[in-house]
Amino acid sequence: MGQGQEVHARKLLSRSMVEGNWVLLQNCHLGLNFMDELFDLITNSQNVHKNFRCWITTEPHPKFPISLLQISTKFTFDPPMGVRAGLLRTYAMIGQEGEDQLEASSAAQWK
Repeated sequence: MGQGQEVHARKLLSRSMVEGNWVLLQNCHLGLNFMDELFDLITNSQNVHKNFRCWITTEPHPKFPISLLQISTKFTFDPPMGVRAGLLRTYAMIGQEGEDQLEASSAAQWK
């Protein structure tokens, strides 16, 4: 979400609520004014398809609407603490292609 995205979000939500699609609204901390409208839209809409889901991502913000949080199922993602844990996590996510690229370097300082 961000400047000017509310119009697109309204259209997408309205259509998805009828058709039963899933919607992902990202960075909702950047569109706090729309979050109150989103709460009203979700709680007051009639004939919402049973498969409709609205996913939102946000960073913590003191002005994020509590009412929206209260009706939501919440998941959190916290990266590992510390440099070592972060590097281990990154290395674990590289996969075989990334490992092959790491091994391709002939420079001694990268071994």
